[in-house]
Amino acid sequence: MARVSLRDSAVIILDSNGAGTARLGPLTARETWYPSNVSIKTTFPGVQLGPTLESECDIFMGATASPENFRDKSYQGSSGDATGALSADKMIKGQYIWAKWSRGDAGMQATVTVTGMKDV
Repeated sequence: MARVSLRDSAVIILDSNGAGTARLGPLTARETWYPSNVSIKTTFPGVQLGPTLESECDIFMGATASPENFRDKSYQGSSGDATGALSADKMIKGQYIWAKWSRGDAGMQATVTVTGMKDV
């Protein structure tokens, strides 16, 4: 196996309540992730406008976005934030990093980006 840089993103559109959930993780059983940072941000698709509301974003790591898999919370889910709360973890297929936004602007494009290393 080769260890290479990891940079993967997931993008969603926040619903009419300003909420949404994105997830990303290893795609095959041969792939292992070693995340070192997770960053989040929202923007209006195709427009250079910033958010009106500052959303919150909860970060989870595991098979589900449930309380036992909670890792971090950001009160800057719209303007952007980063966390290293996953930096000691190893992820295999079936495990995900979840970003769960709430209290944001409806129609905003929300992005979660994971960086670190991965074995492929």
